[in-house]
Amino acid sequence: MVFCSKCGSENSNLNEKCEKCGEFLIKREFLTVKKYENFEDIFTDENYRALDNLTVEGYNTIVKNIADMGHYHLEKYYETHNKRNLSILDKIKAVTSAYAQINYKSSGAELGSYSFNSINVDDRLDDSNQISTLIHELSHHIFSEIFEQVLMYVWGCEKSDVIEALAWFTLIGNPLMQLTNEYCAHTCEGRFVPHGYQNYGSFNNIVINELDPKNDQKAIGISLVLGNTIAQDILSILEEFIDFYIREEIKQQFKKDFTYPPKYDQILLESKEYMDDDVKIENIKFVLKSGYEASKNKKMKEILEMFKAKFENVNTD
Repeated sequence: MVFCSKCGSENSNLNEKCEKCGEFLIKREFLTVKKYENFEDIFTDENYRALDNLTVEGYNTIVKNIADMGHYHLEKYYETHNKRNLSILDKIKAVTSAYAQINYKSSGAELGSYSFNSINVDDRLDDSNQISTLIHELSHHIFSEIFEQVLMYVWGCEKSDVIEALAWFTLIGNPLMQLTNEYCAHTCEGRFVPHGYQNYGSFNNIVINELDPKNDQKAIGISLVLGNTIAQDILSILEEFIDFYIREEIKQQFKKDFTYPPKYDQILLESKEYMDDDVKIENIKFVLKSGYEASKNKKMKEILEMFKAKFENVNTD
């Protein structure tokens, strides 16, 4: 049997979608399926060893599953909305809302942000900036989703607030992982905005404010390559929704909104260096083990519980 990662219902292993909620199912090679509802049950020697069970094939299954989830939710959206009548901004909103909740803000300097399955975007922005912001923050969400589903896969468990909180702690608790995540999101955003409008501002801020570029040079380099590598997996998902024709609409919207010429200095931060699949998997295992070890510290319990409460609040809305 397979348990749905969204609603927890039991399904036949032959099912592609959950019989109860319609969510696409992750097929796992596990004898039992668990649901973790407290952190104490996670910290076992067996679970630590199981982090080594991630394989290239399992990872690829997770990426495909995330793409399938988006298609399902987007199809449901288009049942009540005529795609032809949507603006390009509305099309990007539709893709984003297939994965995460969108909230709007009208104060603060940040164009947008992502946390706890929610994307915040400033609706005072012109359409082009909203489009690039939504793609950037959606990339953060899919990045987190990959790590959540890796934990679900290796532990044979359902998604829960505990699993989401642990994955979130792993990704934000280390400045190098923040850097990896940020570079990944900038790379994904840069794929869909016109040439010359790429922006790596928040990536640069982490390097300058959170790290020592001189002493951390090697670690920063590894983080950048890992971020660029995972970005290719996220782009393989996003390009199923943002095709050539939608990219052309994005270009036209940028021409309409921006009268100043593009700048190409940020393009120099783009990289063509990637990890091969086996190296990528080993690095993901290392990240998860590091986060797992750090989260076992009793001083971290309060933070983990706070994250869990945040996810509970969002997931029950």
